[in-house]
Amino acid sequence: MIPIVLIVSFLLDSIVSNFISINSLLNPLFTIMALIIVFPYFISHKSKKNYLITCFVTGICYDLIYTDTLVLHGFLFLLIGYIIGKLNLVLSNNYVNVAIMGLIVIIVYRLVMYAFLLVTANISFDIFTVIKSIYSSLILNMLYVSLVFLITNKISDKLKIRRAN
Repeated sequence: MIPIVLIVSFLLDSIVSNFISINSLLNPLFTIMALIIVFPYFISHKSKKNYLITCFVTGICYDLIYTDTLVLHGFLFLLIGYIIGKLNLVLSNNYVNVAIMGLIVIIVYRLVMYAFLLVTANISFDIFTVIKSIYSSLILNMLYVSLVFLITNKISDKLKIRRAN
């Protein structure tokens, strides 16, 4: 189930971004949301290290396909994976907490990217642009993470796949 969720989310990032304007209120970050969904399946196999490796490799693939940077998203996804791991220690794996994790992950992702762009001086923009990018990412991604969480829960219950709660 893990590779399916990651691959579908990775492909949906591309497909949805082709149909939605970059200035719209619906900016997809499905691959990052998929990292939230697949985390409990790694924990049930007692393999946090494999989860972090998966985050890094997914980030590298994201860099190669969607951006011109080579390791930026690899390390950023690794940071996001670490944060997801720490959040799962505090929050149980249910619908509301997955939505809260999605919210936190989107905010962290956008703020870290903003800080990186400021440090490297690639782009100069104000804090309101960052706030707009955060709330424009929330609508579609919260819907996506909630829907995928419900689907994976139904499938895992039906197939009796163990996941951490």
